[in-house]
Amino acid sequence: MIIQRVVLNSRPGKNGVPVAENFRLEQSTIADTVQAGQVRVKTLYLSVDPYMRCRMNEDTGSDYLQPWQLSEVADGGGVGVVEESKHDNLAEGDFVTSFTWPWQTVAILDGSLLQKLGSRD
Repeated sequence: MIIQRVVLNSRPGKNGVPVAENFRLEQSTIADTVQAGQVRVKTLYLSVDPYMRCRMNEDTGSDYLQPWQLSEVADGGGVGVVEESKHDNLAEGDFVTSFTWPWQTVAILDGSLLQKLGSRD
C-alpha cells in the first residue's frame, strides 16, 4: 500500500529556528496485511506541540525525549480510525489515539499501544 509520510529532512540546530525545509513529504509503502495483535489505522489528526522542537536535534536537552532521526518518519500525538484489526480489543471503525503516532496517512500499529476513544457505531 502506498502512503504519504513526513520525515525529518534536516536539523535546525540548537538555537536555530525550525523551517519548512527541515521536513520532507515523501511516498512510502506499508504491508497490505496486518499481523496478529496489529491494526491498520487511517490518520485523522496529528498534534504539533512545543516539545517536538527538542526532538528535531540530536541533543534534545532531556533524558526522556528521544531525537527524531534524519530521513525517518516523525511521530507524536495522533488520532485515527481503525481500518483493519487483528487485535482482540479493537475493531474496524474504532477511533484510537497514541502519543507515538507516526506522521503518515495510514499506519500499521501494535494495537496494545493504542487507546480506544470510541467507535463509529
